[in-house]
Amino acid sequence: MKQIIDAAKNMNGKVVCVGVKDKELLGVLGKNKKADIFTIDRIIHKSLLFKNKKAYLPDGKKINMKKIKKAFKKKSVDYVICDLNEIYEYFKYFLSNSVIINKKTLYIYGTSRFIDPNVLASRYHRYGATTETVIDGDEFIIIVDNSTSKTNWFKDRGYLIVDTFHNMGDMISTSLTG
Repeated sequence: MKQIIDAAKNMNGKVVCVGVKDKELLGVLGKNKKADIFTIDRIIHKSLLFKNKKAYLPDGKKINMKKIKKAFKKKSVDYVICDLNEIYEYFKYFLSNSVIINKKTLYIYGTSRFIDPNVLASRYHRYGATTETVIDGDEFIIIVDNSTSKTNWFKDRGYLIVDTFHNMGDMISTSLTG
C-alpha cells in the first residue's frame, strides 16, 4: 500500500478510485492539486461520480462497471486505483473496462488469501499490458502499465467467456473441497 500512496503524491490528470476506502490514500489524493479525483463506491453519498444521476443503484448494491465505461471515453483516464476485495465478483467486467478507459497506470490492491495475484496479472498480459506484482504477506499490489494495451470488441467477448468458465471452475472446485 505504501507504493500506491507514494505514487499518489505525484499523480496528475484524472484519477478514478474504485471501491477505495483507505483514508490515508484518499487523504493524499485529496491534497494533490494536480489530480482530478473520481471515487466510485457502493454507498452513494460517498461516491463523487454519478452522485446526481438516477442511473446509480441504491446504497449497498453492486458497483456497475458499465457506467464507468459510459462515463469516461476511451483512454481518457490517467490513473485507476482499485480495491479488488470490493469488486472481485465483477472483476471480469472491470478488466476489459479498465483497459479501455485507462491510458497510463492501473493499481490493484487486495488480500491474497483466496486470490492468486499472478493469475490476475496474466489476464492483463492478454491485452498487451505490462504488469508488476508485489506480494507482502497476505496483501498484494498489481501495477499495470496500460500505455501499450490494445483491445477490440471480439477480444473482449472471447476473454469474457473464458473468464466466466474459469470462475465457474473455481466455484465448483471450492464447493467440492469445502
